[in-house]
Amino acid sequence: MKIFESFDVAAKFPNPVLTIGNYDGVHIGHKRIIKRVVEKAAEISGTPMLMTFAPHPHSILKPDSYIRLITPPSVKERLVAENGIEVMFVIPFSAHLRSIAPQSFIEDILIGKLGVAGVIVGYDFRFGKGGAGDVEMLRDFARRKGFYFDVVEAITIDDEKIGSNRIRRLIMDGDVKKANELLDRPHMIEGVVVHGVNRGKNMGFPTINFETVFELIPHNGVYITEVEFDGKRWPSVTNIGFNPTFDGKKLLVETHILGYVGDLYDRDVKIYFHDRIRSERKFKDMAELKGRIAADVSIAKEYFQNRPSV
Repeated sequence: MKIFESFDVAAKFPNPVLTIGNYDGVHIGHKRIIKRVVEKAAEISGTPMLMTFAPHPHSILKPDSYIRLITPPSVKERLVAENGIEVMFVIPFSAHLRSIAPQSFIEDILIGKLGVAGVIVGYDFRFGKGGAGDVEMLRDFARRKGFYFDVVEAITIDDEKIGSNRIRRLIMDGDVKKANELLDRPHMIEGVVVHGVNRGKNMGFPTINFETVFELIPHNGVYITEVEFDGKRWPSVTNIGFNPTFDGKKLLVETHILGYVGDLYDRDVKIYFHDRIRSERKFKDMAELKGRIAADVSIAKEYFQNRPSV
């Protein structure tokens, strides 16, 4: 996949079919739009394209209510490419971009610079200065200028529309199982293994301690997870919290890898969240904590034993 950070692209791509949006999470609603783009591009021997923005517009327009990204840029790029997009525009969300009138955005950028043969967007897409442009304006321009246009309607589950904000809330509440259903994959964070205080090892459950710059970490608690390194995923149990039994003050991400013996210090790893076992709690002593960890490990082992093979 080719990635550009401006509209000034020297190469001309055949019959571009473009979708535009934030695409944070690349969830099942996003995938439906991308699938439509890829199919339409194939139909007209065109190029499937996606335009997104950095940073997330919400962080500029509403800085007091900053949102945590579900998918950092590198993850979003990988997921977009995996779903068949061949050209991705990651456009800086600058003051200049925000000042462009909707009509100019269509005529000067979509038609003038990109030469779109088709545009496919979600039902709630808005664009241009003040968000004044909408799907009806795009539909009218497509009719007059002669490019293909389509709108993908919302997908609902449990009578609620699937969207990045809903998924973000679920993860922040710890409901990773439901969030994964809407993402169509396990929520993932990536980081590096660092040294800890070896409490888990001393109790017979050695853990890796994990530091990450990913913003969307699930709510405090114990989770059934997988850890990926060297191209392999290992079943695991992950605790997120402050170690209240030891009056901890720092948020920690600690993972016990089932069946693994080895040193992962300073290694980059990924953690995939499958389900939440329980909330964080304070235990009266080490013996009670050790018993609860053993129970958590048993729950995780049963989960992986009963999980359908992929």
